[in-house]
Amino acid sequence: MSGLCAGIQLQRELQLTTYAIFELESDVGGTWLSNTYPGCQSDAPVHIYSYSFAPNYEFSKKFVPQSEIQAYLRATAKTYNIYDKIQFQTRISSMQWDEGRNKWILHWIKSTTGEEGYHDFDVVIHAAGVLRLPNIPKEFDAFEGKKWHSARWEHSIDLTGKRVGVVGTCASGIQIVPAIADKVQSLEVYGRSASYITPQLNVTYNKVWRFLFQYAPLFYTIYRAFWYYYIDSTILLYHKLAWFSVFHRAIVYFVTWFHRFRQFPLDPEMRRKLTPNYELASRRVVLSDNFYPALKRPNVSLHQNEIVSIKGNTIETSDGSTRELDVLILATGFDWISNFPEGYWIGRSDIDITKSWSGSPVTYYGTCVPHAPNFFLIWGPNSGVAHHTLTSIAEIQVMYTIRSLSYMMEQNIATMEIKQEAAEEFLKYADQRLERTMYTTKVLPKFADGMGKCRGFWWGGVTEFWWCMRKVRPERFHVSRRNGVLKKPYLNGSVERFKKD
Repeated sequence: MSGLCAGIQLQRELQLTTYAIFELESDVGGTWLSNTYPGCQSDAPVHIYSYSFAPNYEFSKKFVPQSEIQAYLRATAKTYNIYDKIQFQTRISSMQWDEGRNKWILHWIKSTTGEEGYHDFDVVIHAAGVLRLPNIPKEFDAFEGKKWHSARWEHSIDLTGKRVGVVGTCASGIQIVPAIADKVQSLEVYGRSASYITPQLNVTYNKVWRFLFQYAPLFYTIYRAFWYYYIDSTILLYHKLAWFSVFHRAIVYFVTWFHRFRQFPLDPEMRRKLTPNYELASRRVVLSDNFYPALKRPNVSLHQNEIVSIKGNTIETSDGSTRELDVLILATGFDWISNFPEGYWIGRSDIDITKSWSGSPVTYYGTCVPHAPNFFLIWGPNSGVAHHTLTSIAEIQVMYTIRSLSYMMEQNIATMEIKQEAAEEFLKYADQRLERTMYTTKVLPKFADGMGKCRGFWWGGVTEFWWCMRKVRPERFHVSRRNGVLKKPYLNGSVERFKKD
């Protein structure tokens, strides 16, 4: 959805129409297209999941199912005539900077036909996102039954009456378990650590709500702003030592404790299992009203011991218990950081940027990258958030990109590349600020760089991110100007096709 946001804003803000969007899937939507598992829904108020420039007054609830968000994104793409700009089912296999022509050469492959080609551009906005490469531990390759990742749900397989295992008790696992518990013969839930869970308290928007949203613009603006800034204020939960952060965490800790106690008042062993073994706010706090009730079903079992052996269809845990399964569902999240293969991204002076990131990725606010002129990254390292929506971060990064392109066109600039020292200064500052947050108390591998440092998250609120990205600072960039007349637009290019042998 960040690529869709970029395309729309190029048209709205710069009146650019000669651009192309390469999309791996068959439709728009990104993570909301690929994640179709049972129970999939927004985990923040939906009006801050939607774009600020494209309100939707017809959402049915405060937290809506995946299908409503996907329908919204599809309708938004049609409203702004974006479909004509998208090459669907097309994978970018490599990106290389052509020093002589000041262009990015993108090698693409059609997934349906195998057709390949090259397309060159003056500017690239990389909006592939961080929720695209499933994190699948290799030990599960040994399972011989049916298995899939939550983001690649097999809808052709009916789970009714089957023995099913779910690995993972974070966001997706917590949504999947209650959605399938009533149809399976048995459900084994594997998770070495519980999540902090608070009540969701969903609200249905009836006709009165929807009428006010549509015909009272000020009401809608205030309502969306309230949730936007209220959710942003919860960043205080993620800071370590400030008294207001400690107080905030104490409140949330009590809420999560009471939520467990209310569901299992006479079962201290289950309450113990559902008590996280890490500090509150070192990961995202999850909202759910139906996960705990699902665990009370007689056909559902929770396993917190480590999986030590997988043989055929049987999973054994460290306590010696074994379970034979028909289906294994991996709700194991995504690889946020190392999601580019070596050779995929070649910048200035033939530097393999992906390889250089194997130690620690160096960026400027997760958006601009040294040795990558005219290149803008959405949701890059140190720009993710655990307390808010990635849509909000994407909008800020897209608008920074728009301001950069506007500056380039006004000043007749050929290339614009963040200086190495500016990016390293940001990285140093990021490390200092992150040390003051709960994110660094226990860094999960998928959020860490090669040295184990947290690279998944921005340390502050979305409002602070907007403030830091509100203006382009040319002195932090290497800039080369064009000779002669202004070239516009910057995203125009040429294409060469060839058939795969």
